[in-house]
Amino acid sequence: MPNYKVAFFDIDGTLADNELPRELGIYGRIPESAKKALSKLKEQGIEPVIASGRNYEMIADFAQLLEVDSAIASNGTFVTFQGEEIASHYLETELVAEMIASFQAAEVEFLLETATEILEYQVGDPVPENVLQFLCHCPKDELPELDTTQVIAEKVAPTALNIHYAHISKASGIEEILQRMNITAEQALAFGDEENDFAMFEKVGFPIAMGNGNEELKAKASYVTDTVGNDGIWKACVELGLFDSE
Repeated sequence: MPNYKVAFFDIDGTLADNELPRELGIYGRIPESAKKALSKLKEQGIEPVIASGRNYEMIADFAQLLEVDSAIASNGTFVTFQGEEIASHYLETELVAEMIASFQAAEVEFLLETATEILEYQVGDPVPENVLQFLCHCPKDELPELDTTQVIAEKVAPTALNIHYAHISKASGIEEILQRMNITAEQALAFGDEENDFAMFEKVGFPIAMGNGNEELKAKASYVTDTVGNDGIWKACVELGLFDSE
């Protein structure tokens, strides 16, 4: 077995059980077995990294509870390693202004995401300079026409889209962390369940799909584990010999 040094984890549908009430919050929807698995991985010298479409501020609080110090946030547009920001990829202000105008003309509602907050843009507001991505809750075919040479719309949940630079993804965030750790892709694992995990799966040596995941993603996985609620993360780690079941 390769000498794994890092494991990347999506949140919704992977770490957190989407079948549980949202009122529980992210941390409250993470099975105890998954929390224990992250701790055991650290004991084995495997760095756990949260890799999510969510912004860093939304990740930071529960990551601290999990004692996870590294994160790929906002689909790779903001990356930290062991508490230090190592990369940020803000949309150019001119591009943000053009996209805002397109969304407003198409009467499609949107939000703007920075590393620390979600902004609701009002007509006449100055265009923010630190936008990482746009957030929309609509089918892709309802979006205004996008410049696909610059941006991409990714489905991160059944009715949620994130729009960010086309060349940035969880995969580019993985590359930045691998480079910082001075390790190869073969020393990396990834756990995911949804469409925006495809790129992540292509950048690690061993991708693992959750049992509740996207069927196309499962087809690309090296291993398909049980569902989140049925201790899928713990079971995969034990089955793959990352740590024992004690």
